[in-house]
Amino acid sequence: MSELLDIAQAAVEAAQAAGADFCDAFCSDSTDVSVEVEKSSINYCATIRDQGLSVRAFVNGGQGFATVQQLTIEAARESAQRAVALARAAHPDPDFVRLPDPSEAEEVPELFDEEMAGLDAGAFVEWCLQGIDEARAVADDAIVQGGAGVGWGESALASSTGVAISKRGSSAGLSFFVIIARGDDIGTYFEQDMARRMADLEIGGVAETAAREAIRQLGSRPVPTARVPLVLGPLATMGLIGSVIGAAEADGVQRNRSWLAGREGERIASEVLTLREEPLVPAGLRSSAYDGEGVARTPRALIDRGVLTTYLHNSYTAFKAGVEPTGHAGRGGYGSSVGIGVSNLQTQPGEKTEAELISEIDEGIYVAYAGISPSSVTGEVSTTLDFGFRIENGECTTPISTTLIGSTGDELLSNIDAISSDYREEPGLILPSMRISSVQIASEG
Repeated sequence: MSELLDIAQAAVEAAQAAGADFCDAFCSDSTDVSVEVEKSSINYCATIRDQGLSVRAFVNGGQGFATVQQLTIEAARESAQRAVALARAAHPDPDFVRLPDPSEAEEVPELFDEEMAGLDAGAFVEWCLQGIDEARAVADDAIVQGGAGVGWGESALASSTGVAISKRGSSAGLSFFVIIARGDDIGTYFEQDMARRMADLEIGGVAETAAREAIRQLGSRPVPTARVPLVLGPLATMGLIGSVIGAAEADGVQRNRSWLAGREGERIASEVLTLREEPLVPAGLRSSAYDGEGVARTPRALIDRGVLTTYLHNSYTAFKAGVEPTGHAGRGGYGSSVGIGVSNLQTQPGEKTEAELISEIDEGIYVAYAGISPSSVTGEVSTTLDFGFRIENGECTTPISTTLIGSTGDELLSNIDAISSDYREEPGLILPSMRISSVQIASEG
């Protein structure tokens, strides 16, 4: 048993002794190293060590929450007593039922990399300087923003129902936003790479890709206002899919603040869309054996041939609804409240390549990256297509400018007519492209 778990369990024992009906304690010890780039120069380096513990206590349905930035048994016990005192003073919540019982989960390997955890700021300075050189090799007038960094640490969770788990994790990444300004003509693009272990991290080529794509954005022109087919590249597809799944969080549904309220088990998309959650992928970016409350995560289809199979629950929303937790409790850190979050998302690929999907379009739009996200409350979509190209006679031609999309989540999902067979793959994630048969765009053209 880890030292952190000892501390978390001491907090739970103290909360129970003080009269908590239910309680849990979460503690973590983490290190983050980061380097930032601004206007093609290194402008910031930092190493931050953060340690702390939080206790949630429940008395007659009232909740108290206390944190401390110390990892000692004494501090844990004091925090637990404060949390119980706050819970006694809190207004009872009639919808709180209980915390989840312990569950068994498969161990997920390779979420912690000793080599990655040993990196210092000097390594990230070198990565960033390499990125600046890559971008300038593509265009000597490239302006580079971004940075690189790593985080690693250990955490532990204990509860009054018997949950007792600890884990270690690491992740590193680099990202660059490249700007190329030539007179009034400006091209920009963003690219990144992240991983849980060094073997999966592509350090070279990220800034080069961003620079080459930024050049492609030069000479953008408006397109005619029309209803056209829309092809979303991998990152644009993930933006849309991620926002749809976000609207399936049970807290928003139960508050009637989600456009997916009342639609669990119903078709919300075209039959070509199947979206799986795979939380147990070794070294996956969002992999974990347990959620933020110690509930075992399990692989599942969240959207199965267009049907929304489940809402995403933590223990509070699940027991309020009279169902079992789905393993989606999210806990950002010891200072954060428990919310709802998802792990690795994988969209099932289709039968034709992205190039083939484009080749079948006479007039349309290709979007490499955009925030096409339905409002979580209304489902309405109104946003600009900033990194797009006009499709003419089956080919991407000129970059587009000042182009808006107006739609709804229901329309976009129901009009999906193809998913690409090729895809961008990040550790644990599968990101194909997607074609939407008809979307209204508006432009100055």
